[in-house]
Amino acid sequence: MKIRKKITLWISGAALFSTMVFSSIIFFELTQEPFKLIDKEIQHMAVVLAKRITKDTNRGDAFDPDGMPYNPDEYWIVAKDDQKKVIYRSRLTKFTDLPTPAGKTRFLIEKHIPRSGIWLKQDRNDDVMFRGMVVQQEINGCFMEIRIAKPIEDFEEELIRLGINTGASLFLCALVIFILSYALAGRILRPISAIINQSREISEKSLDKRIPLGKTRDELYELSVALNKMFDRIQHSFIRQKEFIGNAAHELKSPITLLMLAQEDMLINENLSSSAEESLIKQLETSRRMSHLVKNLLDLSRMEQQDVLHTEKIDLSLLIKRVLDDYGDVLAEKQIHVHNQIDAPCPIMGDPEKLFRLFVNLVDNAIRYNLPENGVIKISLARSRTTVCIEILNTGLEIPEQDLSRLFEQFYRVEKSRSQALGGSGLGLAIARKIVSLHNGTIFIRNAPNQMIQTRVELPA
Repeated sequence: MKIRKKITLWISGAALFSTMVFSSIIFFELTQEPFKLIDKEIQHMAVVLAKRITKDTNRGDAFDPDGMPYNPDEYWIVAKDDQKKVIYRSRLTKFTDLPTPAGKTRFLIEKHIPRSGIWLKQDRNDDVMFRGMVVQQEINGCFMEIRIAKPIEDFEEELIRLGINTGASLFLCALVIFILSYALAGRILRPISAIINQSREISEKSLDKRIPLGKTRDELYELSVALNKMFDRIQHSFIRQKEFIGNAAHELKSPITLLMLAQEDMLINENLSSSAEESLIKQLETSRRMSHLVKNLLDLSRMEQQDVLHTEKIDLSLLIKRVLDDYGDVLAEKQIHVHNQIDAPCPIMGDPEKLFRLFVNLVDNAIRYNLPENGVIKISLARSRTTVCIEILNTGLEIPEQDLSRLFEQFYRVEKSRSQALGGSGLGLAIARKIVSLHNGTIFIRNAPNQMIQTRVELPA
């Protein structure tokens, strides 16, 4: 789960919990306050009723409801004297009986009263809720027990509506809280997203970029500073590594050249024995391979340290023809037939020196790993509005699938023993990919039908 979702859930959960607790307290207070008022009303009605009954009884008169604070017919009332004799009943007692729960002086009870008999604002099931109370009153030495209850069905419906409205409000509140929390989490994480995006832009070619520091010196500021220091160290190490490779190759170039000259001078000596001559020839071949490797290292290091193209308008068809002409003797010696299918001019913008090196490496690779007999190289060019595609097909052994994706790695060889025997250094294709990358192009190698290897280069037109 992403951090934004976690923050949203935590903020929403905390806010919703607080809202529910607060709403529950308010709802409880809203429901209890009306009950207190109803209980006061019932208590007052019972006390006044007891006084009136006692007064009228002492005078020998029947109880007269006139002058009561509320109409007794709207209440369920049963009044008994100390002998448990009923001395008064209200009209509602004819329609239902309300048993009093044991040990309770206040109670809530729901009774079924058909609306055909009396209308008490019954619900759809003809049920009526009563709020009742047992009041024991002693007036002038006369003890009296009054059980009194008031229909509160309309109040119960109000409570239900209040509960529904509260629940709907909580739902809307939760929705609003979730949306606001999600937006707030996005705002909180926006600087982190900026740091992530900036870090993604920093690559081998842009190690000089740094994460901009915010104005507030908070934890994100410290994170940006730490990352920038890490990029400083990486850039320093990267530059030192490139410089080391270039310097080492440069320092090796002169001794190897001198060694090769000495070996060639020694081979001129006519007094050499055949075994010594054979040994010197092997040493000279090894020195030439080392010289070739050092040259490739220098070229690769130079391109990595100076990613600059000296672009000008060049004709690719002429450049490829020039490469093939340079390899004419090698092709004739190895009896490799070349089918150059590039006839029309193909002008593009590029670095002529680097593109020449690119096709030298590719043609050299096609010759080096061709079949020992009846080898073939086919070169074709296709141009569209946006790209120029060059294909080089050569006969050769099939390359294993697991090796195809690693051919452009430095010093990688499919068959190390065969590559060393053919004089390969494992850097030619790495240099080729670097040149194509500098020109914003693509290059890949794959197996083609009829025992062919396809090398395809696409450059911007």
